[in-house]
Amino acid sequence: MMRSIGRLLVTASVVGSGVVHAMADLNRTHVFNPSWKPHARFHTASAVATDVGWSIVSLWLLRRPGTREERELGLKIAALHPIFSYVPFFIAEAVPGSEAEDEPGELPRVAGVPVNLFVAAVMSGLSALGYLLTRAGAEP
Repeated sequence: MMRSIGRLLVTASVVGSGVVHAMADLNRTHVFNPSWKPHARFHTASAVATDVGWSIVSLWLLRRPGTREERELGLKIAALHPIFSYVPFFIAEAVPGSEAEDEPGELPRVAGVPVNLFVAAVMSGLSALGYLLTRAGAEP
């Protein structure tokens, strides 16, 4: 039971990472924002494509057949994907002159935190929790 719930949480965070990233950035506030410099668009579009690509690979890793060791490695890699996608948000926030939003209060807040940072924490946390639950439910 714990294994199934854990795999479901990892799967949800993997799908959410790709879908949420694409929805948040492929619009007029980001990639299609006329005031953005071409190089900024390039990096954002590249980041979205990379995240969506890793989401597809991660889903394949979670569902493919293989030996127990291969499935365990696939789970580890898939669970790391949302973490590696979202932890950089917090690193970027720590860079002097960098902000999670252009204007203070511009983004909706959840528990006082800008929604993009909240989603980053939730996706990373769900993936880690899912991995831990899956491992806890593994046969010895």
